[in-house]
Amino acid sequence: MRFLFACGTDDGKSFTDEHFGSASFYMVYSMDGDSGKIEFVKRMENTSPQERDHGDPEKAKYISQMFSDVPVLVAFAMGPNITRMRKRFVPVISRVREIERALEILPRYREEIIKEMEKPEGEDRSIIYLK
Repeated sequence: MRFLFACGTDDGKSFTDEHFGSASFYMVYSMDGDSGKIEFVKRMENTSPQERDHGDPEKAKYISQMFSDVPVLVAFAMGPNITRMRKRFVPVISRVREIERALEILPRYREEIIKEMEKPEGEDRSIIYLK
């Protein structure tokens, strides 16, 4: 099983200091669920609207549409919209800021990620913390 995941960044090297939805752009990768092999897929610009209020549900809706084919979102920080996003995505919080280092750690969590992905849509997925 292969799955896609997105990393929120402002420079392509480190996770954004802001919440996932406020990143300048996203690096999308695929992971082989059996081997853990990761490959870069594409860069996506963040075209979501500015938040009117912190935790704006319209922002969550837009990000949700942007990543309709990406079930896993990886960030250093997630905002209040994580409660909405957990019904559709597996949120992964990295304890390291460098994306390259997180990509080395992430395969160790693939079974846990796949288990969360298999939950029915609408059911909260657990937050996975990379250590």
